[in-house]
Amino acid sequence: MGAVILLVLLAAGVGLVLSGVGKLQTEVPTCYGRPMVPGDVCKARATGPVTDGMPVPSDTTYQEQLDALTSGGWTSVGLGLVLLALCVVIGIAWAAGAARTW
Repeated sequence: MGAVILLVLLAAGVGLVLSGVGKLQTEVPTCYGRPMVPGDVCKARATGPVTDGMPVPSDTTYQEQLDALTSGGWTSVGLGLVLLALCVVIGIAWAAGAARTW
């Protein structure tokens, strides 16, 4: 049972790190479906009335769009590293406990 938990944590950690790194390397900011390049500004379109709780449309730069896209990648990498560290700590604790029983 303990080995299964360790393997699940390991797989989840590696998966999160890999997906985060992939997101950081492949995301391209777009403006209404068109790829943006550094220096571009995406002009917001008002498509209808802004309702309560909805953000007001605003212009965004290439860098703002890129930051919004890659923030999820960094979050994924960070969570994956935390899971991998937890996996190492649990593995060491279990190995130390097993060594004491011998």
